[in-house]
Amino acid sequence: MHAPRPGLGSAASVRLSFDRLVAYSTNQLPLNMAALPVVLNVSHFYGEVLKVPLGIMGLIFIATRVIDAIQDPVIGLISDKFTHRGPRGRITFVALMLPLMIGGFYMLFHPPEALLANSVLLATWLFVALFVVHLGYAGVSISYHAHGAELSDDYNERTRVTVGREVFGLLGMTLAVVLPTYLTAKFGENTGYAYMGAIFIPIAILFFMPTFVWSPPSVHPPVVREHPETHVRYFRDWLIGLMPSLSRPTRNMENSFTLKTLIPFFAPLKNRLFRRLLLVFIVNGSALGVAVSVMLFYVEHVLKGGKLQAGIILLVYFGSAAASVPMWLLLSRKLSKTAAWFIAMVITVIAMSLAVFLGAGDFALFIPIAVITGFGIGADYGLPPSVLADIINSEEGKDTRGDTGAYFGLWALSTKLATAIGAAGSLPVAALLGFNPSRGEYSGTALVIVYIAVPVIIKIIAALLIWYIRIEAERGSVRDEILGRRAAA
Repeated sequence: MHAPRPGLGSAASVRLSFDRLVAYSTNQLPLNMAALPVVLNVSHFYGEVLKVPLGIMGLIFIATRVIDAIQDPVIGLISDKFTHRGPRGRITFVALMLPLMIGGFYMLFHPPEALLANSVLLATWLFVALFVVHLGYAGVSISYHAHGAELSDDYNERTRVTVGREVFGLLGMTLAVVLPTYLTAKFGENTGYAYMGAIFIPIAILFFMPTFVWSPPSVHPPVVREHPETHVRYFRDWLIGLMPSLSRPTRNMENSFTLKTLIPFFAPLKNRLFRRLLLVFIVNGSALGVAVSVMLFYVEHVLKGGKLQAGIILLVYFGSAAASVPMWLLLSRKLSKTAAWFIAMVITVIAMSLAVFLGAGDFALFIPIAVITGFGIGADYGLPPSVLADIINSEEGKDTRGDTGAYFGLWALSTKLATAIGAAGSLPVAALLGFNPSRGEYSGTALVIVYIAVPVIIKIIAALLIWYIRIEAERGSVRDEILGRRAAA
């Protein structure tokens, strides 16, 4: 069994004071508050309220997501360059990108009245607004999270940083659920969504200011990226190893300007633990993507609830997730981060499986299931970024230790990939099984399969992966850790 070493390759084992930890963490609230409405409310607002054709909206969503995914590694590299501006250089980059996130979010819910009668112009506005909010969100998120990974090199301290951040993030998600529900019910959908966009501006500024003023500095030196040819050479040798016949065309790779520019974006993939973590993270995250995309349909057509019931379920879900974070922190210290994550997956699988027995009118019975699944999902938000921070500073990551921004750029890309996989796969499967509102087909069985069975199966696969595969720095797989403890006892 492997024992964790404080520092994991560095002596900068800084213990952060509570006030500075809180100051760093507050910025996660506006990040998460912006993320959920962009996923849940924008399609409803533009499709149902503003009457933008759904086909055009679909193309816009796909196009902006592709652009969003491509830009993440680039933003990560730019964030790395800002480390030369001092130990708080990444926070400076956050400050520069925050206005884009705020402005894009405001634009989404405040289209000019002159455009409302022209669906083409309105669709163009939607595209621009989504592009701006995605760009701003990516810039803030990647640099902010990379800075968090550099606040300490201590194994448990990095968990404190991640957990503190995600507590505020879950509070932001709670606001993202409550505000649209309340404002649209009280003022109507047009005015309610407009108020939500306006309210976000002072909230984002207010919760960023502690981070900007009092967040701790990075304990890492400025990023000094190795010569691009080194990464290109690694990629070339890997490619030749797969296909020896390609050796001749690849001999001039090191002189390729394109490869010198692109390959460093993906340098962190040289770290085998990072590749394994991404695999588990994408598989596990796609389960959540499936569930979120059909949850409102499940509440309406299986439980026979309305928007209020759906809002209550989301509030209970995220509230439970926020409340569970301290427990996962304690458990990760007693066992390991991956062991705690494994336990959370098992709890979520058991709770979600019970929902298969529910039907019309069972809203009250679903609430305890929402509490337990939210409890398990709290680990999904809090633990993986902490595992990532350990991997960056581990022995396995020594060749890419300066690429923190690139790591979090790929991490953000993987987050979006997981969500896209879940969302892209769930609705076609539901339609294939008999739930297709456009044709008047409302099969409750189809929704039960997609909302419960599919995510449960995906979660089981993710749990098996971390049971058998080592993904945590300086530790074995969950199976090895548990068997090692039993042998030691």
